[in-house]
Amino acid sequence: MKKKILIVGALVVAAGAVAFFLMNQGNGIQVNGAQVGRGSIEDFVEETGTVMARNNIQVYSPAAGKVTEVLVEVGDIVVEGDVIARLDSETLSYQLAQLDAQRSAAVAALNDARRAGDANAIRSLQLDINQLTGNIQEAEERLEDTKTLYEAGAISQDQLRSAERSLETQKTNLQKLRLQLDQLNSPASQNLIVQYEAQIRQIDLQKQELASSGEDYTIVAGTSGTVLHRMVEKGSFLQPGMGLVELGDTDDLYIQSDILVSEIAEVKEGQQVRITNTDLGIETTGRLTKIHPNAFSKISDLGVEQKRIKVDIEMDSVPMGLRPGYDLKIMIIIDSSEETLLIPENSVFTIDHKDHVFVVENRTATLREVETGIRSGREVEVLSGLSQGDVVIQSPDSELEEGKAVEVMIQ
Repeated sequence: MKKKILIVGALVVAAGAVAFFLMNQGNGIQVNGAQVGRGSIEDFVEETGTVMARNNIQVYSPAAGKVTEVLVEVGDIVVEGDVIARLDSETLSYQLAQLDAQRSAAVAALNDARRAGDANAIRSLQLDINQLTGNIQEAEERLEDTKTLYEAGAISQDQLRSAERSLETQKTNLQKLRLQLDQLNSPASQNLIVQYEAQIRQIDLQKQELASSGEDYTIVAGTSGTVLHRMVEKGSFLQPGMGLVELGDTDDLYIQSDILVSEIAEVKEGQQVRITNTDLGIETTGRLTKIHPNAFSKISDLGVEQKRIKVDIEMDSVPMGLRPGYDLKIMIIIDSSEETLLIPENSVFTIDHKDHVFVVENRTATLREVETGIRSGREVEVLSGLSQGDVVIQSPDSELEEGKAVEVMIQ
């Protein structure tokens, strides 16, 4: 009797296990799925671009001097030949005075060479040396007083420099007088006379060239345009080559951007560009017209040094109110496809360096190899391996295996 009861109990347990298995087979693993559909997809490089003005140039100072007047403001429109700024002529006058002093000394040296050995000339020159030596001593004392006044704020730096230049000139003249005295005490040669004559001619040429450069002290625009930046103010002291203003043609705008070297290989001239700025309400298109030849280093916002290359973009239409310096979002379209099969990016995974997906067939997961194309955002183009209407499993976990029953929730 007990044996029969045990057999019946075993049969009940076995039947329950079968029923449990069948129930689980019916329910399956719950997964999220998506239907393979058709649509358009684009691959792009996204960056920030800055609006630039065409024919952008800087006006530089051709001479040294203090800015006495700046005649333009940012936003002013100038034409070629308009006066931008004026410098004082103090430096020019000082240089001319130096040349005059050098010429006088050379003429005196020439005369001394011609009358070498003249006792009267020697005595006269010695008196000049003694007098100049005394003047230098007095000038040195005055310079010390001048430095004290400058440090106390009683005089300007220009006054101090003037005193320093005066002393230096006198010391130079003393050296020349002593040289002349040595020459008078020795027989003069014809070669020495020729040298002094050549020196005088050279000084005359320098004076002519310097006098003709007086026009450099009125600085004019070399081209027409709008003043984009002004780098100097009245009272600034300039050296040759320092920038005064930046000019550009605000009627001819383009966009310049910096592309990472790692992305530049897929960027080509002629590619379409989408241009937007939500804050300004700007949405337009353009074309990439130039890839600059040289890479450069740039520090990112996170402090990382990056290698980048500049590119230029022409806008198909320039939005109203756009100005140089504005930042815009650019998307350079490097590849695109229309009416192609698309699946979610999170449904694709790699096995042995090949792309695969799980496809739902008869409520089971089926592994299938696929060939993919463009990847953009959260979508992937499928070139082969799937058909429109197929259902793929999104974000399959490690427990999902081929042949397992699944319950799909289409998203």
